[in-house]
Amino acid sequence: MKILVAEDDFANQKVASLFLKKLGYEVDIAENGRQAFELATGNPYALVFMDCQMPVMDGFEATRKIRHQQGPNQKIPIIALTANVVCGVNGDCIDAGMNDILNKPVQLENMKQIIEQWIDVDAAD
Repeated sequence: MKILVAEDDFANQKVASLFLKKLGYEVDIAENGRQAFELATGNPYALVFMDCQMPVMDGFEATRKIRHQQGPNQKIPIIALTANVVCGVNGDCIDAGMNDILNKPVQLENMKQIIEQWIDVDAAD
């Protein structure tokens, strides 16, 4: 199974990629929301981790565009990655079409739990 990580920070890209590979997933990285949208419209993914604040196009707009396009990932689970734990951000994420939130800094166990919550990991075996 392949997971898309949309994250502009290099260190966060590396941590997420390392964790996902450790959990047995293939990973694609998008450095901004536009790249995330382009990858999500052309490739099948099991799940997307979407940073909220990115250059070129933020994660909110990228999520809205993914939700409004016709394609295989229109209904894909999109999990917000955010260091901003302000209550209003949760509502903004849901309003944009994100399914859930994973707070940064990301911890391996938290990432594993959210993946298991949103995709059928047994179906991948």
